[in-house]
Amino acid sequence: MKIAKHDANEEKRILTGMVVNDVVLGRIAVRWREDGLFRVRWANLVGGWCVSYYGRYGKAPQGDIEGLFESWAERANDDNTVDLVDRFLASLSDEYEEESADINPDYLVDLAGEHFNAVLLERMSETVGGHLDRGDTTKALETVAKWDRVEMGVGTGVDVLSNEDAIREAFEARADPLIQYPGALGQFFGDQLGRDEFVGLTGASGRGKTWWLLDIAWMAVRQNRRVAFFEVGDMSQHQIMRRFMCRVAGRPTKPPYEFEVPVNITRGHGEHVASVETETRVFKGPLHWQQAWESCQKKTRRHKKELLRLSVHPNSSINVKGIMSILDVWERDGWVPDVLVIDYADILSIPVGYSPGDRDAINETWKQLRNISQTRHILVVTATQADAASYEAYTIRRGNFSDDRRKNDHVTAMLGINATEEEQKDGIFRLNWTKRREEAYMESRCVHVAGCLYLGRPHMKSTF
Repeated sequence: MKIAKHDANEEKRILTGMVVNDVVLGRIAVRWREDGLFRVRWANLVGGWCVSYYGRYGKAPQGDIEGLFESWAERANDDNTVDLVDRFLASLSDEYEEESADINPDYLVDLAGEHFNAVLLERMSETVGGHLDRGDTTKALETVAKWDRVEMGVGTGVDVLSNEDAIREAFEARADPLIQYPGALGQFFGDQLGRDEFVGLTGASGRGKTWWLLDIAWMAVRQNRRVAFFEVGDMSQHQIMRRFMCRVAGRPTKPPYEFEVPVNITRGHGEHVASVETETRVFKGPLHWQQAWESCQKKTRRHKKELLRLSVHPNSSINVKGIMSILDVWERDGWVPDVLVIDYADILSIPVGYSPGDRDAINETWKQLRNISQTRHILVVTATQADAASYEAYTIRRGNFSDDRRKNDHVTAMLGINATEEEQKDGIFRLNWTKRREEAYMESRCVHVAGCLYLGRPHMKSTF
């Protein structure tokens, strides 16, 4: 029964993508078959409407699907199927564009390819079994020989010079990052925080790596992205929850309750240190849980869906495969993240089959993290400690890796977090790229960011 429920959920997710998302429908439409690719009749019926609509208008039907259903229902003589389709359409929000924005099209197409081939294999198995029951081995072999898989999703060959959709989608994916920051920091990040990216943060101990991971997660939530946050050792659930609530509510959870908050940051030509203008903020006391709850309610009232899931694990108690298994369970419940944040990779348990202290185990962990970003088509962000020399370095370089230099080989970008003692006192971070795969960069070029960690905000103002 659990398998049947899982399959039904998959079919509904794929069919929803066909109804609301142009990319999903476009890729499925060219592979659609006359007898459909779903297990159940009503899903093939709706899928056929979508494919026909796409052939005529070149886009997903979205709200027009209701008109297609009503037109069909008037002529249909099948109350059970009418009821099933009606319930499916009722489950879709009236906000079809919002439904489309929630979809990860590349991952859903991969899922559709696997699902459709499973359905076709089942149909072939039934046909072959019927021939064998009748003793007709020749027809059984002919059926197997004629079986044709659906070429869709991961591993599919692409006609590089002739596939217009593939060309368009490649450029659109880079133009629409999942997370965007304002000001100079936004220019610095560019389109780096997008799907299929694997971004690492590196810095000496105490440089605010966890705060930056929290900030990236919260910025994603503010932009209506689903975020899976894995805390894997340094902090307990209570501790990380308090940090999240500090960020959500914008209030300190412990003293001091009077401090300076940046309102502007500038850096003159040739100056190494940025100047920060501040104003004084005064709070009567620490953030109370009821105030935190009210701040959360303001967010959830605007967006009814669940946007942020936290999974907390003791130090070295879970590895990448364990994280993947949890993501699989959440997916079966219908919750798929756009962003995965792990605090942080260095304290994950080693992969099965490797020994403690084995550098190949570190390399395998980072390879598996990269695999998640590629196969699930999501943004993966984690952090790593820099080497001992980074404590004295003014700006972290690519050579300031710890344990294994191959970490840099697997990320699409590595972000350095820098701050002198004077800068830390003023709430200033300098961020630089020590690796960026698809963009030109200079390790020495930094964006200067002013924030206030008492409010859980490493970024409030920025400048070059």
